Amino acid sequence: MLGERIAACFLAERGAEILGRNVRVGRGELDLIVAMAGRRVAVEVKTAIGEVDPIHQFDDAKAHQVRALAAHLRIPRVDYVGVAVSSRHALVRWLPGIG
Repeated sequence: MLGERIAACFLAERGAEILGRNVRVGRGELDLIVAMAGRRVAVEVKTAIGEVDPIHQFDDAKAHQVRALAAHLRIPRVDYVGVAVSSRHALVRWLPGIG
């Protein structure tokens, strides 16, 4: 997905190593797994078209699901990256350590 590619580039520019994309965990999926400062991090990416803030797509139920998937892989940290894509630009919002 476009949002996941943008998020991966954004994080890589900040020193993250992309370890996996769309990683299946049971019936679920983690959008990205990255290594940052020697630690593995699960990253949930939400993408919105237009001037909408994709943070609203990341509710408590989704946060719980992502934390559970990350815990299954023994990944202690979960980050959220929201990508708002418009015809003029992409706005990236990164919330590290939400889980």
